[in-house]
Amino acid sequence: MEEKWVKHYSSNHQILLVGEGDFSFSSTLAFYFGSASNIVATSLDTYDIVVGKYKKAKWNLEMLLNLGASTLHGVDATKMRLHSDFKMQKFDRIIFNFPHAGFHGKEDDIRLIERHKKLVLGFFANASGMLRGDGEIHVTHKTSFPFSLWNIEELAWRNCLGLVECADFRIQDYPGYNNKRGDSRRCPWENALISNSNYFLLEM
Repeated sequence: MEEKWVKHYSSNHQILLVGEGDFSFSSTLAFYFGSASNIVATSLDTYDIVVGKYKKAKWNLEMLLNLGASTLHGVDATKMRLHSDFKMQKFDRIIFNFPHAGFHGKEDDIRLIERHKKLVLGFFANASGMLRGDGEIHVTHKTSFPFSLWNIEELAWRNCLGLVECADFRIQDYPGYNNKRGDSRRCPWENALISNSNYFLLEM
Protein backbone atom coordinates (compact mmCIF):
# COMPACT_ATOMS: atom_id res chain seq x y z
CA MET A 1 0.00 0.00 0.00
CA GLU A 2 1.27 3.47 -0.87
CA GLU A 3 2.71 5.38 2.07
CA LYS A 4 0.63 8.41 3.08
CA TRP A 5 1.63 11.30 5.31
CA VAL A 6 -0.37 13.62 7.55
CA LYS A 7 2.17 16.23 8.72
CA HIS A 8 4.54 14.31 11.04
CA TYR A 9 2.74 10.99 10.73
CA SER A 10 3.09 8.24 8.16
CA SER A 11 0.78 5.36 7.41
CA ASN A 12 3.88 3.19 7.87
CA HIS A 13 4.43 4.36 11.45
CA GLN A 14 3.19 2.31 14.35
CA ILE A 15 1.33 5.04 16.26
CA LEU A 16 0.12 5.10 19.86
CA LEU A 17 -2.17 7.91 20.98
CA VAL A 18 -2.87 8.44 24.67
CA GLY A 19 -5.32 10.68 26.47
CA GLU A 20 -7.73 10.82 23.54
CA GLY A 21 -10.93 12.76 24.29
CA ASP A 22 -13.50 12.12 21.57
CA PHE A 23 -10.96 10.19 19.45
CA SER A 24 -11.19 12.82 16.72
CA PHE A 25 -7.40 13.14 16.29
CA SER A 26 -6.84 9.42 15.78
CA SER A 27 -9.87 9.16 13.51
CA THR A 28 -8.55 12.08 11.42
CA LEU A 29 -5.26 10.25 10.88
CA ALA A 30 -7.11 7.03 10.05
CA PHE A 31 -9.35 8.77 7.54
CA TYR A 32 -6.44 10.31 5.63
CA PHE A 33 -4.36 7.14 5.77
CA GLY A 34 -7.33 5.14 4.50
CA SER A 35 -6.48 2.51 7.10
CA ALA A 36 -5.92 2.44 10.83
CA SER A 37 -4.18 -0.91 11.23
CA ASN A 38 -1.08 1.00 12.38
CA ILE A 39 -2.95 2.94 15.09
CA VAL A 40 -3.59 2.18 18.76
CA ALA A 41 -5.78 4.90 20.30
CA THR A 42 -6.45 5.06 24.03
CA SER A 43 -8.38 7.07 26.59
CA LEU A 44 -8.21 7.36 30.36
CA ASP A 45 -12.01 7.28 30.51
CA THR A 46 -14.02 4.10 30.08
CA TYR A 47 -15.95 3.55 26.85
CA ASP A 48 -19.27 4.44 28.50
CA ILE A 49 -17.90 7.71 29.86
CA VAL A 50 -16.32 8.64 26.53
CA VAL A 51 -19.48 8.13 24.47
CA GLY A 52 -21.59 9.80 27.16
CA LYS A 53 -19.33 12.84 27.40
CA TYR A 54 -18.60 13.51 23.71
CA LYS A 55 -21.34 13.47 21.10
CA LYS A 56 -19.07 12.43 18.20
CA ALA A 57 -17.02 9.88 20.11
CA LYS A 58 -19.11 6.84 19.21
CA TRP A 59 -18.93 7.69 15.50
CA ASN A 60 -15.16 8.27 15.71
CA LEU A 61 -14.62 4.99 17.54
CA GLU A 62 -16.72 3.06 15.04
CA MET A 63 -14.75 4.53 12.16
CA LEU A 64 -11.46 3.62 13.81
CA LEU A 65 -12.56 0.04 14.38
CA ASN A 66 -13.90 -0.26 10.83
CA LEU A 67 -10.51 0.87 9.51
CA GLY A 68 -8.63 -1.63 11.63
CA ALA A 69 -7.46 0.40 14.64
CA SER A 70 -7.06 -0.93 18.14
CA THR A 71 -8.89 1.15 20.76
CA LEU A 72 -8.40 0.82 24.50
CA HIS A 73 -10.11 2.55 27.40
CA GLY A 74 -9.13 3.06 31.02
CA VAL A 75 -5.47 3.46 30.05
CA ASP A 76 -3.45 5.63 32.45
CA ALA A 77 -0.62 7.30 30.52
CA THR A 78 1.54 7.24 33.66
CA LYS A 79 1.22 3.45 34.03
CA MET A 80 0.63 2.27 30.47
CA ARG A 81 3.94 0.42 30.16
CA LEU A 82 2.49 -2.19 32.54
CA HIS A 83 -0.71 -2.62 30.50
CA SER A 84 -1.05 -6.20 29.27
CA ASP A 85 -1.79 -5.07 25.69
CA PHE A 86 1.52 -3.20 25.45
CA LYS A 87 3.97 -5.74 26.85
CA MET A 88 5.36 -6.75 23.46
CA GLN A 89 4.65 -3.59 21.48
CA LYS A 90 7.00 -0.81 20.37
CA PHE A 91 5.96 2.33 18.54
CA ASP A 92 7.40 4.80 16.05
CA ARG A 93 5.29 7.68 17.35
CA ILE A 94 3.66 8.10 20.77
CA ILE A 95 1.35 11.13 20.88
CA PHE A 96 -0.19 12.98 23.83
CA ASN A 97 -2.16 16.01 22.65
CA PHE A 98 -2.68 18.71 25.27
CA PRO A 99 -2.10 16.69 28.45
CA HIS A 100 -4.16 17.95 31.35
CA ALA A 101 -4.52 16.68 34.91
CA GLY A 102 -8.10 17.91 35.33
CA PHE A 103 -9.75 20.86 37.03
CA HIS A 104 -8.33 21.39 40.50
CA GLY A 105 -8.05 25.19 40.55
CA LYS A 106 -7.02 28.01 38.26
CA GLU A 107 -4.48 27.24 35.55
CA ASP A 108 -1.86 29.52 37.13
CA ASP A 109 -2.17 27.82 40.54
CA ILE A 110 1.26 26.38 41.31
CA ARG A 111 -0.30 23.26 42.84
CA LEU A 112 -2.25 22.56 39.66
CA ILE A 113 0.84 23.19 37.54
CA GLU A 114 2.69 20.63 39.64
CA ARG A 115 -0.10 18.11 39.01
CA HIS A 116 0.20 18.73 35.28
CA LYS A 117 3.97 18.31 35.42
CA LYS A 118 3.63 15.07 37.37
CA LEU A 119 1.30 13.75 34.67
CA VAL A 120 3.71 14.64 31.88
CA LEU A 121 6.70 13.21 33.78
CA GLY A 122 4.87 9.94 34.31
CA PHE A 123 3.91 9.83 30.64
CA PHE A 124 7.51 10.43 29.53
CA ALA A 125 8.80 7.74 31.91
CA ASN A 126 6.41 5.19 30.40
CA ALA A 127 6.53 6.25 26.76
CA SER A 128 10.34 6.31 26.63
CA GLY A 129 10.38 2.57 27.25
CA MET A 130 7.84 1.90 24.49
CA LEU A 131 9.68 3.51 21.57
CA ARG A 132 11.38 1.83 18.67
CA GLY A 133 15.01 2.74 18.08
CA ASP A 134 14.31 5.79 15.93
CA GLY A 135 10.90 6.57 17.48
CA GLU A 136 9.64 9.91 18.74
CA ILE A 137 7.34 11.12 21.50
CA HIS A 138 5.10 14.03 20.52
CA VAL A 139 3.45 16.33 23.04
CA THR A 140 1.22 19.11 21.78
CA HIS A 141 1.04 21.93 24.30
CA LYS A 142 -0.01 25.53 24.65
CA THR A 143 3.07 27.69 25.10
CA SER A 144 1.64 30.95 26.46
CA PHE A 145 1.56 31.75 30.20
CA PRO A 146 0.83 29.91 32.50
CA PHE A 147 1.28 26.78 30.36
CA SER A 148 4.87 27.79 29.69
CA LEU A 149 5.55 27.10 33.39
CA TRP A 150 5.20 23.37 32.76
CA ASN A 151 8.70 23.43 31.20
CA ILE A 152 8.06 20.52 28.84
CA GLU A 153 11.67 20.41 27.63
CA GLU A 154 13.01 20.11 31.17
CA LEU A 155 10.54 17.32 31.97
CA ALA A 156 11.68 15.51 28.84
CA TRP A 157 15.35 15.96 29.75
CA ARG A 158 14.67 14.40 33.15
CA ASN A 159 13.61 11.27 31.27
CA CYS A 160 16.65 11.29 28.95
CA LEU A 161 14.62 12.68 26.05
CA GLY A 162 15.98 15.36 23.76
CA LEU A 163 14.13 17.92 21.69
CA VAL A 164 14.19 17.20 17.96
CA GLU A 165 11.97 20.10 16.96
CA CYS A 166 9.45 22.53 18.39
CA ALA A 167 6.95 23.13 15.60
CA ASP A 168 3.78 25.19 15.33
CA PHE A 169 0.58 23.24 15.77
CA ARG A 170 -2.06 24.21 13.20
CA ILE A 171 -5.55 22.80 13.69
CA GLN A 172 -6.13 23.24 9.94
CA ASP A 173 -3.68 20.40 9.32
CA TYR A 174 -6.08 17.96 10.97
CA PRO A 175 -9.62 18.59 9.65
CA GLY A 176 -12.11 17.01 12.00
CA TYR A 177 -9.94 17.25 15.12
CA ASN A 178 -11.60 18.82 18.14
CA ASN A 179 -9.53 19.18 21.30
CA LYS A 180 -11.18 18.23 24.57
CA ARG A 181 -9.71 18.91 27.99
CA GLY A 182 -10.00 17.65 31.51
CA ASP A 183 -12.20 15.27 33.42
CA SER A 184 -15.22 17.37 34.38
CA ARG A 185 -18.44 18.66 32.87
CA ARG A 186 -16.45 21.68 31.69
CA CYS A 187 -14.30 19.41 29.56
CA PRO A 188 -14.58 21.09 26.13
CA TRP A 189 -11.75 23.49 25.45
CA GLU A 190 -12.92 23.35 21.87
CA ASN A 191 -10.39 24.93 19.57
CA ALA A 192 -9.77 28.18 21.44
CA LEU A 193 -6.96 26.30 23.12
CA ILE A 194 -5.09 25.70 19.92
CA SER A 195 -3.63 29.18 19.41
CA ASN A 196 -0.03 29.61 20.61
CA SER A 197 0.45 25.85 20.66
CA ASN A 198 3.42 23.76 19.63
CA TYR A 199 4.47 20.21 18.96
CA PHE A 200 7.35 19.13 21.14
CA LEU A 201 9.00 16.35 19.10
CA LEU A 202 11.24 14.30 21.36
CA GLU A 203 13.54 11.32 21.02
CA MET A 204 15.83 9.23 23.21
